[in-house]
Amino acid sequence: MGRQVTRQGLLISFEGVEKVGKSTQILLLSQWLHQQNIETVVLREPGGTVLGETLRQVILHDVAIMSPWAELLVFAAARAELTETVIRPQLADGSVVIVDRFIDSSVAYQGYGGELPLEDVKTINRLATRGLEPDLTFWLQGPGFDTEVQPDQIESRDASYFRRVSEGYRELAQCNPTRWRIVDATQPMEDVFETICQHLEPWINTLRGG
Repeated sequence: MGRQVTRQGLLISFEGVEKVGKSTQILLLSQWLHQQNIETVVLREPGGTVLGETLRQVILHDVAIMSPWAELLVFAAARAELTETVIRPQLADGSVVIVDRFIDSSVAYQGYGGELPLEDVKTINRLATRGLEPDLTFWLQGPGFDTEVQPDQIESRDASYFRRVSEGYRELAQCNPTRWRIVDATQPMEDVFETICQHLEPWINTLRGG
């Protein structure tokens, strides 16, 4: 169960494979929310803190982590720092916090993709976030990737890995339809954004304090 929505902010996560359009949609959504006079903070995982940005460089570019357990725990360390020092304080101040990836990425990538025991991955997530879950998760469902861009350490993995990741996202979304919204990312950018806004519309009065 996610955190109950109150006037103490809203946690929205975006999930999906690399280059599927998350960054573009997050930018559009944050701009739209600001136009609604709703205080909004945008973060990314790993990142958002000095520790998180340092580990991001290490994980994606500097070091080929061989153990999926080590990879999981490095992501968890970055997530714990981000949750405790940024996300929770911003939610307490009543902000909307939009995160480019959160706990479900570890389940999809290290759990399904890396074939680690799912319950162990979920337990580590709970420890890292002290049980915090998104109120709303958008899964941008699409093939992703841009072959003209030099891939990072994760993007370089084989097709079977990403098939497992996508299957993981599918199962997560099916198991928790209250939190998850599946958005067809193969649509034109404007149509994807319109779909996201339609899903978010019922929350607007709550976000405004109504």
